[in-house]
Amino acid sequence: MTTLALAGNPNCGKTTIFNALTGSRHHVGNWPGVTVERRSGTFEAAQGPVEVVDLPGTYSLSARSEDERIASEYVADPAVDLIVNVLDASNLERNLYLTTQLLELGRPMVFVLNMMDDAAEKGLRIDLAALESLLGGPVVPTVGNREEGIQALKDAILRVAAAPPAKLASVNYGPDMEGELQKIQKEILRDEHLAQAQPPRRLALQLLEGVPHAMERVERSHARKAVGAQVQASLAFLEPHLGADGSALLAEGRYGFVHGLVEEVVERTDRKHADITGRLDAVLTHRYLGIPVFIAIMIGVYTLTFVVGKIPQDWIAAAFGWLHGYASAHLPAGELSSLLVDGIIPGVGAVIVFVPVIMLLMGCIAFLEDTGYMARAAFIMDRLMHLMGLHGKSFIPLIMGTGCNVPAVQATRTIEAREDRFITILVAPLISCSARLQIYIVIAGTFFRPVQAAFAILAMHFLGFFLAMAMGKLLRLSLFRGENAPFVMELPPYRLPVLKSTVIHMWEKGSVFLNRAGTVILAGSTLVWFLSHYPGIANSSWSAELQSQHAAVQALNLPEADRDARLASLDLAHESRVVNSSLAARFGKIMEPTLAPILDPYHTRAEAWKDTVALTAGFVAKEIVVSTMAVIHQAQPGERGEASALQEALKQRSGLTPLTALAFMVFTLIYTPCLGTVGMIIKETRSFLWAGFTILYGSGLAWLMAWLTVLGGHLLGFA
Repeated sequence: MTTLALAGNPNCGKTTIFNALTGSRHHVGNWPGVTVERRSGTFEAAQGPVEVVDLPGTYSLSARSEDERIASEYVADPAVDLIVNVLDASNLERNLYLTTQLLELGRPMVFVLNMMDDAAEKGLRIDLAALESLLGGPVVPTVGNREEGIQALKDAILRVAAAPPAKLASVNYGPDMEGELQKIQKEILRDEHLAQAQPPRRLALQLLEGVPHAMERVERSHARKAVGAQVQASLAFLEPHLGADGSALLAEGRYGFVHGLVEEVVERTDRKHADITGRLDAVLTHRYLGIPVFIAIMIGVYTLTFVVGKIPQDWIAAAFGWLHGYASAHLPAGELSSLLVDGIIPGVGAVIVFVPVIMLLMGCIAFLEDTGYMARAAFIMDRLMHLMGLHGKSFIPLIMGTGCNVPAVQATRTIEAREDRFITILVAPLISCSARLQIYIVIAGTFFRPVQAAFAILAMHFLGFFLAMAMGKLLRLSLFRGENAPFVMELPPYRLPVLKSTVIHMWEKGSVFLNRAGTVILAGSTLVWFLSHYPGIANSSWSAELQSQHAAVQALNLPEADRDARLASLDLAHESRVVNSSLAARFGKIMEPTLAPILDPYHTRAEAWKDTVALTAGFVAKEIVVSTMAVIHQAQPGERGEASALQEALKQRSGLTPLTALAFMVFTLIYTPCLGTVGMIIKETRSFLWAGFTILYGSGLAWLMAWLTVLGGHLLGFA
């Protein structure tokens, strides 16, 4: 199998090219030893399958961040047969800096000039033949989001893979630098293993540049003393002689090569179409209008998601209602039947019913990302982030946190300064993730009207961001003193998203929840059923009493509908009796006083302990809160699609009011992060102490904010 690495800058359309090459034949995992996402897929060719590995988007291979290190090490792996370098044709000069580093590997390469339509829009004409001649490898023009040029790209890949290696271009750094590179290479070649690990010239360049993992590789070799001494001698000569350090000199040489190349192949002509980017940015990134526009867009997204998503949500609720009714009618009585009917179907169904809503939300976010707007959102929030003690780059992990807090913590690796990175890690769990969204939809959809529910859910997301920034400021003033670094971010051009890419993104996010429903949520529902039915279900006198009551109803001469309703009522009463005597009930009643001031301030709810059990289960995964509520509230799915079974059960039996329901949502937003996020915090901070600190401050802040919600509601007359 031929293996190729897909490399390029962020926002160059690399993932679009990856999707066009692999179609649906790709999967997402993690790189070995780390939790950075790894995307790989295949496409079929006459010579056999070709594996495509999508590397993290990066501006260089200097390995200053985790993404750069992964890309740098993988492209040098002997298992990679060729490199496909994706370039944004409309920003060629910026993109070619990474190309100069890839050329240093001496590997077979194919160059993709993507976004040719954007280049034409900007009035850029690129001489493809001249560029191909100067780079030394085939150049393929594409428009990835329309899949134009993809077949030509596949043909070029197969042609390069089958042909002898061609001589690619290389950067000449001038006589002084080249002389020192030769000296370092000579010392590297003395160690056979070191010389075979990667091209000696590339290793020499990395050593002069001070790349950490290159220096570590030399430290492990037999020639470490000789190589290290020569590198120090070369730097001691170059820096005073040429007036800059090694890294700056190499960057200067690469940019000089790139600038000359662009001057040779790019011609600027009059634009055929008006450039609307400037006019749109004048509004969307306006100092005063930018944030209100952002808020309005988010309100529109959540309202659309909530209203439209209810249609498939009702279909799924009806399907699970039919499944529950069928299982109840046809399975023999017993504990296994109870597990399926009272545990698994309500628990898993309560989560699955919200998958369409999650997919719609993720589709809207993907649409905004593809248009280029989300980068503008980061830009307009930058000033606010600095005012609140966070780094400008923190906004990107926080935005990712709306999907899941785990990759949000992981994404902080791109923040160079330790203080800025740690602050972002500690506040990231305050961002409302899509798992919490399911809880909001259940609670808000039960106790608020649709438009009010949309505003309540949106308020949770804004509250999470506000608290993250407030805690960031507090941490900056206390535990992590110092100035945060300035933030520079590229604003990509506006583009019209492609439906296929949006649908793929929606499916990827939706499939994550389906996978969790088949694993974590299934296991959680089973455990909650056990805890909520034992030891009460073992009381044989209750079972005998229920059977006697059933027999008495059956003996009555009643219409079938009335008889079924009475039997269902008896079953529900028996189920409540069992649940209220279970292990879960005993635990919940012990812990209930801790949440009573915020969820049961007047002590009028006999079953308020169920909230404690549900919230405790959320420490494992927030999705389990919904399935736990479905099990312990005995949500019996019906065949009506008007509302989910859980929402009906909460209306009838929970005793929550709109105010305490809002407090429940606030507490859910802020309290302890899930187990996966805690594990990622430990991994990224390398400390159990910081993970424990996150749990403690989050839980304390959650209680305080929920209590203030109830108190404020009482003072405003909403009790």
